[in-house]
Amino acid sequence: MFRPTHLLVSRSQSTPVQLARSPKGFFLITETEWREQSQPAFEIRPQRGFFCKGFALLGYSLQPLNTQSSQTKLTSAVTSA
Repeated sequence: MFRPTHLLVSRSQSTPVQLARSPKGFFLITETEWREQSQPAFEIRPQRGFFCKGFALLGYSLQPLNTQSSQTKLTSAVTSA
């Protein structure tokens, strides 16, 4: 079962993601990638920031989901997508 731990936030949307260790940092796995068992497109690298398929990104942040309010944030993230 997909269990998001964070929200990947851009200027226009928030996407629930799970973190998974990668050789360079952490992969950010979306529900679609998890369901299809495909390679994650997003990665976060320490001191270097966010990457999508190897290209650096600007304007993204990662917010942890609180256990108490995670359902509310997840619902709003899904409806805004």
